[in-house]
Amino acid sequence: MGIIALLVGVLLPALGHATERARRTACRGNLKQIITGALMYANDDSQGHLSNALHDTNDVMTFLYPEYVSVSKIFVCPSTENSVDLKKTVTNPWTGKAEPYDLTGYAGTITNAGTSYELWGFMNHTPDTPNYTVLRVGASSIKVRGVKKTLTTINNYQHHYDAFGLRGVVAGPSQIWLALDGDEPPGIQNYPDRNNNHGSTGGNVSFTDGHVEWIPTKTYLYRCELSQDENRTSP
Repeated sequence: MGIIALLVGVLLPALGHATERARRTACRGNLKQIITGALMYANDDSQGHLSNALHDTNDVMTFLYPEYVSVSKIFVCPSTENSVDLKKTVTNPWTGKAEPYDLTGYAGTITNAGTSYELWGFMNHTPDTPNYTVLRVGASSIKVRGVKKTLTTINNYQHHYDAFGLRGVVAGPSQIWLALDGDEPPGIQNYPDRNNNHGSTGGNVSFTDGHVEWIPTKTYLYRCELSQDENRTSP
């Protein structure tokens, strides 16, 4: 019995790690479909917008469903208990169309209903940024802080801040993030914590050139700043 207990004690953690690795892989597959859909959306959009987000914290995914991503489970990380109910809808005030409520924003925890992924539709969003984006919303125009990610801005944007010595750097599509594993409270904002989708070891991120990477915690801050230009060098 002692030997059996010892073997169980050794095998169970290994099995748990293998299961989580499989979930990470499935999560990367979800984000690959999301970024592919976003690039298709941008190619169809007259201004090349990679999302229909109206501001930096607008995690809306409705622009992808159902034309570009038709399966609701793609919006749910398999390491979470999140869910998307397509029958629960809300009317978009700008278009008048009924959209899935659970795709209008990030779930906020690993157990709530809603999408498991955050949408980072803007970059250089800080209180003292010199950059603003003017968006057409219905018959009106709104001015919002930061640079919205479009097929043009992801190719041409130069870093404003000098965090990590990046001032003037053009990161380009292969380094700019769009959709990524959600960041649940409590904990450090936009940094892997034990209560996040895959814990404190890192997170999956989709990039605007169409690829997806696992970003480990040790390089997360630099890669995040390279993408976002928010003058951040510490957690």
